[in-house]
Amino acid sequence: MGDTWKSITHEGVTAFVNASTATVLLWIAIESSVSSYFNISIFYTILAALIIGTYLLYKKDGYDAIEKRSSIQAIVSTLILWFSTAGYLNFIPEFLISVGIFENLAYSLLVGTIIFILFLTVFHGLHGKYFTTLMLEHMPWVINPDKFLLFFWFWINLIVAGVLNIFEVNMWWYFVNLFFYALFPSLFFGTRVQEVHGSHIKDKDDYFDDDSGFK
Repeated sequence: MGDTWKSITHEGVTAFVNASTATVLLWIAIESSVSSYFNISIFYTILAALIIGTYLLYKKDGYDAIEKRSSIQAIVSTLILWFSTAGYLNFIPEFLISVGIFENLAYSLLVGTIIFILFLTVFHGLHGKYFTTLMLEHMPWVINPDKFLLFFWFWINLIVAGVLNIFEVNMWWYFVNLFFYALFPSLFFGTRVQEVHGSHIKDKDDYFDDDSGFK
């Protein structure tokens, strides 16, 4: 079994931090009241953010593949946080409400999906793998762990819906909904996925060792 943390490199973490910091500086320059507080034009605060960001992102020897991936995912992650907290993504729940989804669910779907995407971008940026692979790759009997991404999206949204509506939903109803409407079906479909993909394994010796069990 490999150590998943070995896939994180110092250079990759540095690139992730620098790229996210540069984007945050631009976020602050555009959205905050820094310019009005110092009584200067917003142009100067944006220019300062761009200069500092360029300094953070500049690398004399260039970026390797890991650093490029980390930087891109860091920028995407920060932009998602920026646009969601600034309200630029509110058109999504508004559209969902317009097609008949009630308001609390529409906004909880937005928050849950944003959290799910952040899991993808942050873990993929640092590890080069999706978080489902990092969680399940040590289980030799799990085939194609990234096929469980949909289940994780569902569970994250379910948890967010419960947290956002905890004072408006009867707790007993929530308990019943959680276990009977969500847990059992997901377990059923999860085992079916494993049965289907497990049946495609032609040589069992590729996954098991006669002397020591799992390879």
